[in-house]
Amino acid sequence: MHRFGLLPIVLTMLLAVAACAGGPMAPTATAVPLAVTATPRPLPTRAAPTLPAETPTHSAETPAATATPTPSPAVPAQLSRLDDLLVERTVESFVSRLNEGKADSAFSLFATDAALESEAGQLLTGAAETEARLVKAVLLEIRRATASSYEARILLRWRGQGGESANQTLTATLVEQDGLWLIDGLSLGEAQVATPTPRAAGKRSGSSGGRTPALTGKLVFQTNSGGDVYIINADGSGLRRLTDGLDPVWSPDGTQVALSRWRDPRGVWIVQADGGAERRLFDWSETRTPAWSPDGSRIAFVRQHGGRLEEVEKCFWQWCFTLPPEPHWVLGILNVADGHLSEPPASEVSLAPTWSPDGSRLVYHGRQGLMWTDLTDNSSGHFASSSGWDTSPHYSPDGTQIVFMDRVHTQWEILVMNADGSGRRQLTHSGSQGEEPHHSVAPAWSPDGRQIAFLSNREGPWRIYVMNADGSQQRAMFGSQLDGLGLQYGFASERVLSWSR
Repeated sequence: MHRFGLLPIVLTMLLAVAACAGGPMAPTATAVPLAVTATPRPLPTRAAPTLPAETPTHSAETPAATATPTPSPAVPAQLSRLDDLLVERTVESFVSRLNEGKADSAFSLFATDAALESEAGQLLTGAAETEARLVKAVLLEIRRATASSYEARILLRWRGQGGESANQTLTATLVEQDGLWLIDGLSLGEAQVATPTPRAAGKRSGSSGGRTPALTGKLVFQTNSGGDVYIINADGSGLRRLTDGLDPVWSPDGTQVALSRWRDPRGVWIVQADGGAERRLFDWSETRTPAWSPDGSRIAFVRQHGGRLEEVEKCFWQWCFTLPPEPHWVLGILNVADGHLSEPPASEVSLAPTWSPDGSRLVYHGRQGLMWTDLTDNSSGHFASSSGWDTSPHYSPDGTQIVFMDRVHTQWEILVMNADGSGRRQLTHSGSQGEEPHHSVAPAWSPDGRQIAFLSNREGPWRIYVMNADGSQQRAMFGSQLDGLGLQYGFASERVLSWSR
């Protein structure tokens, strides 16, 4: 009896060891089941963009008091908001005249003699001999550099006589002279050859055969989790830095942006889209993916609360195995007016919530893949067709479809399904280059529901792409215009972008 009584125990331990040491297991929603190497609780960083190298680095703990770009807390706050506006007007006027082919007047009105006589000044005004001509200048960023100066980064697009193209970053230093803010120094980064955007393969390359729709509205996007947040018009104009944080999302009226911060003061924040006041709505150490209700009165989000935060080793006699971290992400809803918190019933691991257009239901990534909570009767459940890898859902504006991302073999792709979970179909086919898989991630609907924007590295760098709602006519939304910002994706169900009217 004693021997047979031990047998079930030994068999149980052997099965546990085999489960831990064997091949790939089915994904679970204990954290964020995105990439094999992804950590369940990635700390947001404010890493410097890869190009150009002169952009300052930031740390996750670097405080920034307002939405005005402040590269370092060591810079005294001697410059005013009026100075910010005057510098912005100077740089925008300078860039506008460059695009109009009026470089001479751009320098005579907005630059000093020192800037004109610099290598960049001679190149832009045509005084230096060159076969290339400037075809486009795009303002990337304006920031305070010191207590008495600003820096602006401008992307220059050149075209040679043979039709070849190149991009180059121009850094302008602005100082005050006799009450005017003028460009006093110019430096050029290394020219980068611009290669044509290859035509997408398979179904995504214009299968509908229709004309490419004109893109309208505006996008807010993050460069990386915890990094800089930018606003840009859908046609590629008006790029400007707004603030820093992670998971930015537009309010329904397009006047505010909600986001999270993992640097002090931490929590859920609301930022005015014009760069005005910022307000912390909720104080918590780790919050993620805020989402506005359709009427703008509430914000759904998730916060890390409880669960297993570290690896735990379990041993039975001489057999040991390790349990991975399993932090709990709890779904919450905030009243925008007063910050009051309520917690609807949901999975103890809930990520990336999205509201139905009528405000009655939340869909999110939970333990069983895509799950839902009905706010009218507090019922909840999961979509039978969903897998544990499904994440980052987003309701279409008319409420009939949900776009999301899922792991297909070794890469991540964009899929769509009907709002009831039926009709699941794949929209992107990112492919791979050699052994390196390419991915399409972080989808977001356009305001009119005709297009879907997403992030992909199918051509090398991470770029924002757009496609028709049926998956046709996939293309880089802004070409290589944003390459200098160093877009990144951390495979942690982060919301990279949001599209508003």
